[in-house]
Amino acid sequence: MLNKVKNVGSKMKVIGWRAKTALRNRLLNLKLTALDNKAGRSLKIIKNETHKIKKNSIILFCCLRNEKLRMPYFFDYYKKLGVDHFIIVDNDSNDGFIEYCNKLDNVTLYHTQSSYKNAKFGMLWLNFLLKKYGTNHWCVVVDPDEFLVYPHMQTRSLKALASFLEEEKRECFHAIMIDAYSDKNLAATTLNEGDNPFEVCPYFDKDGYIQTSSWGGGTWIRGGPRMRVYFSDKPSKSPALNKIPFIKWRSDFHYNMSMHDAYPIYLNQAHTPGSVSPTGALFHFKLVGSLIDKANEEMKRKEHYAAGVEYEKYQFSESPIFYTDGISVTYKNDEQLIKLGLMTPGSWF
Repeated sequence: MLNKVKNVGSKMKVIGWRAKTALRNRLLNLKLTALDNKAGRSLKIIKNETHKIKKNSIILFCCLRNEKLRMPYFFDYYKKLGVDHFIIVDNDSNDGFIEYCNKLDNVTLYHTQSSYKNAKFGMLWLNFLLKKYGTNHWCVVVDPDEFLVYPHMQTRSLKALASFLEEEKRECFHAIMIDAYSDKNLAATTLNEGDNPFEVCPYFDKDGYIQTSSWGGGTWIRGGPRMRVYFSDKPSKSPALNKIPFIKWRSDFHYNMSMHDAYPIYLNQAHTPGSVSPTGALFHFKLVGSLIDKANEEMKRKEHYAAGVEYEKYQFSESPIFYTDGISVTYKNDEQLIKLGLMTPGSWF
């Protein structure tokens, strides 16, 4: 009889803990939704093609400012992977991007002059639009200088990846951000409009990445050329490289910091407990000559994380060469990244 009483007491404690957790999550969701909605009110729709979104459409969401030169290749790259529709937030560009965007098909464009920093570096705007248009869709969420690579991408589309993830009951896909660079100094690395960034910056660091445990069972990753060159004295301050760029959105989901982590916290686990899930890479083409001018502008605007400390490094460093023998290798394909241990197909064969 005493054992039965103890068992009942234990069950009641578990039920009580679950109820408290559920209530806490609901309250957090309400708080985060209110922040997203407040930021979303500053968005003005310039071009609306959302009527073209179908039930099974894969939608890409992106926030940008003065990135027109990157966009021709960006749109082409993601269309080939299987993106059906693009939803872009333009944060007051003055490089002709809006005029360029108006000529494109399956692109919806929003504009805002509001503070990028106050919108949590654009994440609140994207969260608002993800809930509005992305709920129940698989969504790619990336910056304009980020290009997703995943296992079997030469022969399998994003829809095929999404289908496998759903079979595994996965709601998101994790990737390591890989900074790509040339063998020239930064100032001499020129990316012109329409250029293939994989050709302009064909190299990356094959190793030297550091993983640490993060909240919610997630993993924080640092390393690569930016840590080597700009943050060697304080590697813990170097940019985070863990990303969640592909996700089946739910109305209670929220990105936190630039797709590095998300709520609910279980989304931050790259693998299902007891198994190995597929992961990918997100090639990052920030390290080109235009970064120098961008750093000067962003230091004046002070709209970036930690008052633009990262951009301050770019602004006051001499134009470096990131290529280093023994560390730098030429990117070939997804199989190369799997062999290097930078991503895995899991059980997706």
